[in-house]
Amino acid sequence: MENKTIKVELLYFEGCPSYKRAWADLLDVVVENNLQIIAKPINIESLEKAEGLVFAGSPTILVNGQDLENYNGETVMACRIYQENDNNGWPSKDLLKRGLLDG
Repeated sequence: MENKTIKVELLYFEGCPSYKRAWADLLDVVVENNLQIIAKPINIESLEKAEGLVFAGSPTILVNGQDLENYNGETVMACRIYQENDNNGWPSKDLLKRGLLDG
């Protein structure tokens, strides 16, 4: 079975601390599942920079351009809440794994 390289973008802004946990958990999932990724953190410094991106708040994780939760709404300059992870500000490792393996 051929391993494909997965493109991952972590969109965040500095005022929201949850992106650091999301980044660490993302790397854990990558290592645990022996995945090949190209990961790029992107600091969203303004609403203007967020325009044209799928940005549902910090942190937003895009796998091959697709939001983990399939967000398709307005651009949001706020800390993001992941309902599937007990309303924490980062996605669960299970969501990350599903997103990476299905992406």
